[in-house]
This record gives sequence, C-alpha cells and structure tokens, in this order.
Amino acid sequence: MPLPSRRLGGFLLAAACACPAQSDHPFVRAASEPLCSASTTLTVGSFHTPLTAQYIWTANDAAVLTEPRDLSRIKRNDWKIEPHFFRKKFTLTSIPANATLYIAGPRSAHVWLNGLPVAVLRFDGGHHIGFATLSANVAPYLRIGSNVLAFEVVRGYGSHHHTNSLATRWLNSGEVLAAEILPAAPGIAALPLLQSDSTWRSTTSADPGWQQPGFNDAAWKPVTSLGGIESNIDFFQWSADAGMYAWPGYLGEAPYMANCFLQPVTTMQTPDGLLLDFGRELNGRLLLAAHTQDLHATIRYGESMGELLHAPFLGDLPLNVPPGHTARGPKTGFRYALVKNASSDTTISAESIFYPAQAIGSFRSSDARLNRIWQTAVDTAHLSMQDSILDGIKRDRGRWIGDDEVIHRVVADVYGDSRLVRSGLEDAIGPAPVNGPVNGLPGYSAWWVISEFEYVQRWGDLDQLRSVQGRMLQLLALMERDLDARHIYAAKDGGKPFVDWAPGLSGDSPEARRAVHFEYLLAFRRAATLLRLTGDTASAAHYDALASEMTTAAQTSLAETPGGFGDRWQTNAIAVLAGAVTSEAQRQAVWRVLARTVTTRKPSDIITPYYGSYLLSAMAALGHRAEALAWMRFYWGGMLDAGATSFWEAWDPAWAGPDPHARLQADDKVGYYASLAHGWSSGPAAWLIEQILGLTPLAPGDRLMQIRPDLAGLQWAKGAIATPQGAVRVEATPQHIAVKLPAGITAEILLPAGRWTCNGRALANSSASDDRIRTTWSQPATLNCVRQTP
Repeated sequence: MPLPSRRLGGFLLAAACACPAQSDHPFVRAASEPLCSASTTLTVGSFHTPLTAQYIWTANDAAVLTEPRDLSRIKRNDWKIEPHFFRKKFTLTSIPANATLYIAGPRSAHVWLNGLPVAVLRFDGGHHIGFATLSANVAPYLRIGSNVLAFEVVRGYGSHHHTNSLATRWLNSGEVLAAEILPAAPGIAALPLLQSDSTWRSTTSADPGWQQPGFNDAAWKPVTSLGGIESNIDFFQWSADAGMYAWPGYLGEAPYMANCFLQPVTTMQTPDGLLLDFGRELNGRLLLAAHTQDLHATIRYGESMGELLHAPFLGDLPLNVPPGHTARGPKTGFRYALVKNASSDTTISAESIFYPAQAIGSFRSSDARLNRIWQTAVDTAHLSMQDSILDGIKRDRGRWIGDDEVIHRVVADVYGDSRLVRSGLEDAIGPAPVNGPVNGLPGYSAWWVISEFEYVQRWGDLDQLRSVQGRMLQLLALMERDLDARHIYAAKDGGKPFVDWAPGLSGDSPEARRAVHFEYLLAFRRAATLLRLTGDTASAAHYDALASEMTTAAQTSLAETPGGFGDRWQTNAIAVLAGAVTSEAQRQAVWRVLARTVTTRKPSDIITPYYGSYLLSAMAALGHRAEALAWMRFYWGGMLDAGATSFWEAWDPAWAGPDPHARLQADDKVGYYASLAHGWSSGPAAWLIEQILGLTPLAPGDRLMQIRPDLAGLQWAKGAIATPQGAVRVEATPQHIAVKLPAGITAEILLPAGRWTCNGRALANSSASDDRIRTTWSQPATLNCVRQTP
C-alpha cells in the first residue's frame, strides 16, 4: 500500500487515502465527513495473508484450563512464575546473512541456539500491555544442517478480563509463546526459517543439559497450540495483542476489516517532538516510514490533548524502522499523536481501521443540534464495530455485553448488519456448560438475554436461537438462583451487581440490587418470548410466571412512598422498561424523579450515556418524548459543546471546562483513563429512529413494523430504519406523513388523532390505545397521509 507524500515543517506527511474537507473549525473534522472514501479503502483480505506463527504453551498447564472460574490472580506478577522450557529442532540448507529471532508472550526468555547462549530477553511491563515483542540477532549461531532452538521462559504479565472466550482469557493470562526466526535484519518481514507450532515440545521440569542439541527430549510433551497469531479474532480483544505491533508483518485484523491512510489536520513541532491532530477520534495506529536511515522513534497517543501530554493510556512506545521500510504502532483509539526523534527522512501517517458497513438507516430533522447528535452517535457506534463489537476503541477494547446491547440496536437500525452482533452474542455466553454470569456481572447476564431477544426480533434468526437455547436455559437457571424466597434479586451467587458508573450503582449496594432486580425481570420476560418461538412452552410459561412474581414482589418490597422506586434515575428508568410500573399513580411518581432531567437536578443525579439511553426510552414510554429531546440536547449536546467528536464513556455537565477529560469519572477512577469513544453512549442514534420517526419492529425478522411518528415539537423529521427486507422510510410534518415500505413488510401505522386521508382515502376513526388512528399497509409502495383541516 504505497503512500504519496508531502512535506510539512521538515517532515514528510503521507498524503491521505481520503482527505475530507475541513469543517468550519479548522482543527475538527465534521461528523458528517467520512474519514475514508470507498475508492481509497482496502479490505484487509485483499492485501494481507494472516501470519502463520502460532501461540503455544506447555500442555495442560495454563490457568484458563486448571482454574477456569478464578483468574483474578493472573494480575499478580508473583503468581505462576515458574520457568517453562521449550525446544525445537529444524534444518537449514544455507546460512542467511541476517537472521532475527522474535519472541512474544513471556516477560523473560533465556535463549540457546545449538547449545550456545544467545540472549536474555526481558519485558518489564508497560501501560496496559501484557507482553511485548522481543528480538535478538541469531545469525552467528546458525549452521547448515540440524539446529536446535531452546527457551527457558516465564509467563507474561496477565490482564484479567471477564470474558467467556477461552482464547482471549488464555492470551491475556500471559501464558503463551510465539516465536520465529526470519532471515532478515530487525523489523523486516521475510519468509520464516522457523515458527512456533504444535510440533514444538515443552516441559515445566528440565534435566541438566536440556539446552544441548544432543539432549533427548522424547519425554517432553508436545505443546498445546492456540492457532496462528492472526487466526482468531478473539486474539484481538481486550488489547491482548497490543504488544504484537513490533512483530514484522503483523496487522491483527480480520480479513473483512478495512484500512485507509490519513494525514493530520494540523501539526506542530514541540520540544518533545512532532504533535499531530487528526481532527477526530479514529481507531487505528501510526505508520512511520524511514527512507534512507534507521529510525528509532518513540510514539504516544491521546484521545485528548490532556491525555497525550499528561497520561497516555499506552505510554511511550518505541518504534524502530529500518531504512526503506514502514513500521506500525499498536492499535488504539486516538485523535492526537506525538512522535519523538523523527527526522526529515521520516514519512508519518495514520492508518484508520474500521468495519466497512454501509449506512442504510438515517435521521434528519428541523433541529440541527439533534442532527449532529445523531451523526456523532452513529460514528461512535461505528468506531466500536471492529473485528467484533468493542465497548471502546481505547479501553477496554473488549466485548462487554451490557455496553454492546446499546450498540447492537444502533447497528441494527442504521447498518442492518448481523455478523458482529451474532458473533458477539456467541462469544459472550461462551461454550456449555454456562457456569457463571456473562462478563462476570449478573446484570450483564440479563442484558445478554435482552440482546438475544433483540437479535432474533430484528433478523428472525431462529437457527441461531436454537443453537444457544440450551446455554440460555443454563444461564437463566443461574440467574434464578440469585433470587431470594420473595423473588427479589439478592446477589445470592456472589456476583457484582454493576448497573452504571454512578455512586451506589457500580458495586454491591441496596440500590444496585434494586436496579438489577428490574434488569432480571425484563430478561425473564424476553426469555419467555424467545422460548415460545422455539416451541418450549413449558419453560416459557415458567419465566412468564416468574416475571409476574417479580413484578408483584417489587411492588411490595422495592417500591417507596409515594409509589416510585426510590430517587435514582437509573432504577426508575429500568423499572419502567421492565413493565414494573403498573399504575397511573406510580407512573406519576416515577416521572417526578425523571423530570429532574429538565427541571432542577439533585447532586445524586449522576448518570452515564450508557444508562442515559435507557432513561431516554423510559421517558418516551411515559409519554414525555419532548422532554427527552430537551435532555438529549442538554446532555449529549453538552459533550459536543465540550469538544467531543465521538461520545464519551462518562459525562456530567458539571465536568465541563478547559480539560473535561481530566474530570471524567468511570471505572472508579477520575481522569484520562476514561474512554472518549465508548459505544454504550451511542443510544440517541437508535432512539431518534425508533421514537421520533416511530419505527419499531413487532415481529421476528422485522416483517411487522409499527410506524408511530412523534415530532415532539420538531417542524419536520425524516429518515429510515434498516431491515432484512430493505429500508423502511418515513417523512413527517405535523400535516403530512409519508411511508415507503419494501416488499415483505407489513406496517401498523399509528397517526396522531385527527382526520386523515392516505393515498386519497379517508381513514376511519378507529383509535389505538394512545388516541392514535390506526391503519395497516403492506404494499411495497409509498403511502402518503395528509391531515385534513377541521
């Protein structure tokens, strides 16, 4: 992928594959401007073949196999640090002029080749990087004929994450080894002389002389292989492969991903190096090319200028480039970068990495601020669409299913692309038997069930549902064990009842338990619907009955005077969505709490954009869409006012200021650790399509669609929702509503009360339950409805 270049400030900056025009602000790319054009984008499979060196480890020794339920100790640097021994024989017919050994995984490696000590390689740990790529010159030790490579290694630094993917947990445990010898100078890719694979042998107890070529290793067991280092997208989760960036030729991307090159919007030479601003958050990495001289640079990334200068998430990273070659930094989310020790001989660019999905759904209205919020929310969700759906592109770069539920709805409404949603659901629940909460969080078990329901509702994939049905029943049984004799959630299985990054809701507390009760209640309702689709009517009846019992129990044990569920936005919002608010008096009591979004807030009214999306939905369910729009303008619009180009993991208007990133609160931390591109904050993209355009699927596969436009004070709104049959389009003003349906969809259209004619035919005054006029339409054509004046 050669790059044209231009010179700026003494440095060569690679010309972008796509150079969008700048927005009104000279240093910000507008949200509506694509970072990459279709004509200049390459899918990874078109130019890259996955590398074949394999991750291996001593057979039957890894903690993910011996202690699968408790890997929390993996973070301890003093746990499982006994040496492991590896050997491999190989044959050469000639000796190359250069030969470089690469090792990744261990924190330390003693290397012998043909019985001679070659190197002691060490990695002392880094910022959120579990292991690094280490290298040594081995050319002087090679010989024609038989060779023997021997290692004594100690596992890498672990990074424990709550995922049911065995491959991801294994890689993050640091109990892996990848190795190869390339016949080239450091940093240059070439056909390997030797690679780690399943034919290597290993032991945890070696006899004297084990390094020597003549040692008999027949008693050593063959290693366990996890497969090629680029063979499994689970290797790319949770920044597990962040340290692989120095491995020659490594991309760490699925073949269906897409790349393009970008140039910065602006650059500045500083005493610390060349500072680059790409104008907008992107997922990708820096590329440095050295033309005639060796380059030994240091790079750092930042989502904000404050993070870049004060606390870069990945720290300072060495990037060595041989002359005539290009090197890549690690993948991450960033807007800003700093390159130290670059020279006029250096070409600098960024490589944007993204999932090449085509937007089908859309939203536009008479309110420019809402339009910008919608587009930024879509961009935020799209950034999370990587090899799989990630929570955030800086951290944690993993599949948190509660986060993903919000993203899944945006993906369904805007892109209609099921691949990442389906694979994410499979990864999150993991293989049978299911013996613990999804992501280690009871509430996220509930969100898995809810996400599964939404997947089936949108794509009608009953084969997928049947494939997970047995595991879903195992998960539901685990969840049911968390209830006490009153049918109230009681955290009996010991999991952490996380709800939101807000005081009293991110750990075990009475308030968190109350909110998780309603998450479970909603999940059991959704499970009953799913089970009926598979024909398991007995289990469906059981979970319907359990949901009814939990609803009754909530009224007697969780409701407070004058009838709401406490004083927190999160708890009352999820109670509404779970169907636990059962009377008009209780609706009014709950609304008095939620109304503080647009009246006078209390100090306890802290909420993230994640649970903010459920708050928006609850406000709509209570009939307060206009107030929801007002809060959306204030809350998500406040992030835009503070400089956001994608929506953040956490936000409160009180944190605004010259460096709001320094004040964000998430994951029990304050400051730059928080993510500035977090998919769970993308909820407005789906909400505006579903609640303002009123496009809501009612049957699996979207074959029955409710269309209930509600302008909520807007002069006009138009847009579309993606379905498996094609886009359903709506345009609405107070006096005119137009609907365009693809073949195969029946629409239940609910018009505001009044006298309407549709395609010239007067509608009868049959009212829906909310005083709307109902009509049904199923022809693949446009329906034009006009409100008649009295």
